[in-house]
Amino acid sequence: MMLRLLLVTGLLWVTVAPRVGGYVLEYDEEGRPLRWDLLQLPDFVKTNSVNRQTRAIRYYVAEDAYSITNRSAEIQAVRASFEQWEAVSGTHLKFEFAGLAPAGMDINTADGTNVVYWAKQSVIVNGGNDSISGTLGVCFFTYFDGNILGEADIVLNGVQRTWYTDLLAVNPQAYFVEGVTVHEIGHWLGLSHSPVGSASMLAYGDIGQSSQSGLSPDEVAAVRALYPAAGTPSSLAHLRGTVTKNGQPVTAAGVYLEKADGAIVCGTATRANGQYILSAVAPGAYVLRVAPLDPPVNQWLVAAFELGDEYAMADVNFLPSTNHLVTLMAGVTNVLNVSVTAGVPPFRITQIREPTLNPLSYSISSLPIKLQPGQSNLTVGVFSQDLPSSGLDLKITGPGITHGNLTAHAQGNPFSGLSGVSVVISVASNAPLGMRSFVVTRTNDGARAYAHGFVEIQSPVPDFNFDGLDDRFQRRYFARFTLPEAGPGADPDGDGMVNASEAVAGTQPTNAVSVLKVDRVIQDTAGTTIFWRSVVGKRYQVWTRDQVGSGPWLALGSPVVATNNTASFLDAGATQRALRFYRVEVLP
Repeated sequence: MMLRLLLVTGLLWVTVAPRVGGYVLEYDEEGRPLRWDLLQLPDFVKTNSVNRQTRAIRYYVAEDAYSITNRSAEIQAVRASFEQWEAVSGTHLKFEFAGLAPAGMDINTADGTNVVYWAKQSVIVNGGNDSISGTLGVCFFTYFDGNILGEADIVLNGVQRTWYTDLLAVNPQAYFVEGVTVHEIGHWLGLSHSPVGSASMLAYGDIGQSSQSGLSPDEVAAVRALYPAAGTPSSLAHLRGTVTKNGQPVTAAGVYLEKADGAIVCGTATRANGQYILSAVAPGAYVLRVAPLDPPVNQWLVAAFELGDEYAMADVNFLPSTNHLVTLMAGVTNVLNVSVTAGVPPFRITQIREPTLNPLSYSISSLPIKLQPGQSNLTVGVFSQDLPSSGLDLKITGPGITHGNLTAHAQGNPFSGLSGVSVVISVASNAPLGMRSFVVTRTNDGARAYAHGFVEIQSPVPDFNFDGLDDRFQRRYFARFTLPEAGPGADPDGDGMVNASEAVAGTQPTNAVSVLKVDRVIQDTAGTTIFWRSVVGKRYQVWTRDQVGSGPWLALGSPVVATNNTASFLDAGATQRALRFYRVEVLP
């Protein structure tokens, strides 16, 4: 029997189909996760939905995209979003761009065709049956017996939202196409919303470069679990268990797996039977913690209902567990059961203070914050209606964070109805990257509340497709940074320098004339002058030796900083030498 489900992600409110299990997946009564069966490929999956030869999921993008002036970039951004999921190693997942669909598309999950488009005239979609008002995007899909997906459509809200595509845009008052589309593709693949703050699958998005941009470890583990390549399950570790309270299973308990460096790798919620599953994580030592999700009253960070209808009757009245140490081994499924203590949490975190250099500047939201290594003297904080006005300590989990002065905020100061605590922090230049958590502790009795994954320490070098090359460089020169010819080992201009080398040199990877090259060497009474093609602002080191194939290379002088497209260095000691060899190195 064919069924239809609706998934929605939005800034203001979210309605989703029920999801359970690890990070968070949906299982049927037989325990089968919702997914595309690309290996067996049942006959009921249409050939226009999945290519039966390549086993790639096919998709179309509406030709009118969102705008007239930026249409091409918008289409490329949608394609790059699919390719980010495909770039995760250790999976058999493949996508195939099938072409452009006509303008004026609507949702149709019975036509055997997968489409991504922007609604631009009305928020009423799906033949008048559904509204996308208040959302950023919606994924509609069809699934069949066996919990097997058959087709999917994504509609992005171009009626109430504005959109942009440039990763480097300064303070854009619009939504990043890739961030929202990557999220919706997660639903397309079988994922629900995540209880981890900085995960791409968090239920809410924000303008600009939100934490939804780029897949988090939570989504990476999920896609490896759902679509593993041969050998992947045996190379990764797996964990399951049951959460109980007074001997009874706890429904919709938040379960978080954290590395020793304080970074969360994945999170999930327990099913009605209290069971959780976290699969496809790297072997190693971890901390497991269980904490209540939020009730859907007043304000919240992650309410249980956002993970699906099954959680409408979630048990949110228990205390966060202690940290449970667990060592996971490759190819082994560990079992870790956790018993939690009954009781209404004395306080929760419902608002996050955005980082600021001005301790008198206040801005809060229910969204995660982003930090980068090397930042210092930033004030961050947490607020809620029930936080005590004094006697609190606030920390960010993991090493590399220096915590300074605390400031208690009495209720109503500065936010009406809210109290909280702020702390001055600095982030070490070598602080481990990842999704960290806020933990606020009442000092007189140790009572705690968490905001799991609501602090992301980001790399200053974006690498959304995991290829080790700075995305900014790839985006500058290629239509999509995810293209094979944009890869670090490719040499699209055939000049002998691969893209990774061109990125360091600052040369253009699509222009064979733009290359690091010694142009000429002139010897006179002053010495020998070496001239080479350069990039303004880049630093170069000149090296020399007297034998072509032997002897060490010796650095000549200090690095040269280029001020134009030709740089030079005078080797004053080389006036009478008949033979001397030089090389020029561009420094990172």
